[in-house]
Amino acid sequence: MRAGSTSIATVTGAVLAGAIAVGTMIVGPAAEPGRPAAGSSSAGPARELTEAERSRVEQAEQRLIRRCMADAGFRYWVLAPLSPEELRAFAHPFVRNDVSWAREHGYGGLIQRKFFTLKKRDPNLAYRNRLSRAERARYLTALNGGPDTPVRSVRLPAGGSIRSAVGGCELEARRKLYGDPETYFHADKIATNLTPLYVPRLVRDKRFTTALGAWSDCMRRATGRAYADPDAVQTDLPKRTEGLSGAEAHAVEVELAVAESTCAQKSALARTVERLDREYGAPVRKRYSEEISTSARMRLAALTAANRTISSSN
Repeated sequence: MRAGSTSIATVTGAVLAGAIAVGTMIVGPAAEPGRPAAGSSSAGPARELTEAERSRVEQAEQRLIRRCMADAGFRYWVLAPLSPEELRAFAHPFVRNDVSWAREHGYGGLIQRKFFTLKKRDPNLAYRNRLSRAERARYLTALNGGPDTPVRSVRLPAGGSIRSAVGGCELEARRKLYGDPETYFHADKIATNLTPLYVPRLVRDKRFTTALGAWSDCMRRATGRAYADPDAVQTDLPKRTEGLSGAEAHAVEVELAVAESTCAQKSALARTVERLDREYGAPVRKRYSEEISTSARMRLAALTAANRTISSSN
């Protein structure tokens, strides 16, 4: 079945919408660090945070939670943050096009496995599990508000809703960073869920189907396998590495990631997706410019507050 057929377009559209929604449709040199991330507004002084800056905000949030939990009589550990290089292993782009990173890390499998191994040893989990049932309930109430925490809900532009229940020290930490976490939650969830409004048209554009077909042809020559789109590579990867040693699995992962990145450049798929996202997304982002601007401004304010928090706790 050709890459431009209806069923593949549907699958590809869903993957592409998810990737663009979180600003990671491309991971590689074609993604300009200074350009607002997909889904953000190009108007006004606000900008999207870099991955390193987002990590800094999350670190500050964890430190604020630690202080709050201490006031409630509990211990709380702040885990070491991932480096910018490591953070790239957790991106979920539509296509990768950084050949040098792929040659060293593949899709970041080794980094991911190391991270999840450390998460299993999270001292917060061990500490919580040592508490009595009554103290554990009090701990969870202090941390996130417990079962009685009000649920917030945001209706998304393309339909459906996102619900969240955050209270306790987690809510207090976000209040200190964002000022009004309820307003931020509403604006951010809308700003980062606009792609379903236009991606279905994008994936039917001949420029996209042509570039995707060229990428698929390139991958067939490079790997000897038929991949309709980059998501098909991710589906195939576990099958290709099943039963292999760690070193052998990493070699297969690197081979596929290098092929994907090389073909993304040769086929111009990465550049085409970015160009079409700007073209098709512009009128949608203009329609929701208030929510996009509010989300970006509040993220920048949170970064300023995070820098103060981290400086004061060093």
